[in-house]
Amino acid sequence: MNKNQFQNILTANKSQIALISVLGMIAGFLGARALMSISMFVFTLNAIIGVPVKSYLKQSWWLLGLSWVIFFALSFFWSDNIPYWEERVQTKLAFLMLPLAFGLLPAFSTKQLKLFTYVTSLLLLAGCCYSYSFLWKDPQGVINGYYTSKVMPTPAYGDHICYSIFVAWFTIWCCYIFPYLSNRISKILITIAVVFFIIYLHVLAVKSGLIIFYLSIILYAIYLSTKKKKIVSISIIVGLICLLLGAYNTLPSFRHKAGYLKYTYEEYFQRGHMSADFSDMGRIISYEVAWVVIKQNPIIGVGAGDMMEDMKNVYHQQKPSVNDDQILLPHNQMMVNSLAGGLVCLSLFWAWLFYPLKTIKKNRSGYFTLICWIILLIPLMVEPFLEIQFGVFVYLFCLLWMQKAASTNITIETI
Repeated sequence: MNKNQFQNILTANKSQIALISVLGMIAGFLGARALMSISMFVFTLNAIIGVPVKSYLKQSWWLLGLSWVIFFALSFFWSDNIPYWEERVQTKLAFLMLPLAFGLLPAFSTKQLKLFTYVTSLLLLAGCCYSYSFLWKDPQGVINGYYTSKVMPTPAYGDHICYSIFVAWFTIWCCYIFPYLSNRISKILITIAVVFFIIYLHVLAVKSGLIIFYLSIILYAIYLSTKKKKIVSISIIVGLICLLLGAYNTLPSFRHKAGYLKYTYEEYFQRGHMSADFSDMGRIISYEVAWVVIKQNPIIGVGAGDMMEDMKNVYHQQKPSVNDDQILLPHNQMMVNSLAGGLVCLSLFWAWLFYPLKTIKKNRSGYFTLICWIILLIPLMVEPFLEIQFGVFVYLFCLLWMQKAASTNITIETI
């Protein structure tokens, strides 16, 4: 066996182990945290074995993330609450693993991309059926919960935001992979699965997932219009409008969620009533409180360990009507970084956040990567998304998987 043959076998084995690890991460995300962590470790170990350390220095995005996480961790020296600091830093460990591993791995083959699509479809279908089981057992009880912004249970340990975002992302992934599917049966099955996911997103009626779904499809329609497929593009937009109206008129959960949102904004904008009892108002209050703390410590922040304690102090001073169990970290990742490490930490985070735009190519794969980057901004703006394990996983995996898939050299003849 010559050197080239050995290298080809090694590359193939790395790709196979990587794909198995990826599917393990997704299965773990749905209901087994330990499996997700183990799969992530195996995925990273598989990627770095046999790779010289100097190759790490070529991974610019990973290095930027490393600098941000290191400064975030250095806030240990001006944090008093060390256990809370440890929690915040532990959630960032995936930033040290996944970007490096994806960067060092060889490109996945078309066959592997299709296998990922089929298996992930089955996993998500099973997850959606798990949610539906609660609706089937107690339809009225689940639907009534939407009057108070409670949604039906989901996989991912009930993290309906992360799960809905992942399902929404997967729909745009299926749009990307669709031309790769080589036979009619596979295209029909994936189409059926996507329709199922779209209906599920509207039944679940989680704002983040729905916004990401609609935004991604609108951006895809814009892409089609640039390819002189304006009729198809217009048809998609019209279809989205019909879907929105149809969901409102036929799905009680969706209609109740819309009614709750309408009531919330009427209370805030028309009656001037601000209460943390409403989830969206709670976000706005968290922004106001966080801004007070940030202005007091603009350069290096209050330290990752003391973010919540300082927030509580200002809540008690300026928002005494808010109960302790309603006190939040600011539901905005930019503000969280400003709280933890001030302008320095925020600047490093922004450099990391926007760096992928530099690497996007002007082709179909690049456009889908851009869509992915844009839609993943949404949870960063309305959640402390990178402060929870599942949020970190969903953000990193969705973006990195799309970037890696874009490196697969395939000629696509049809959209």
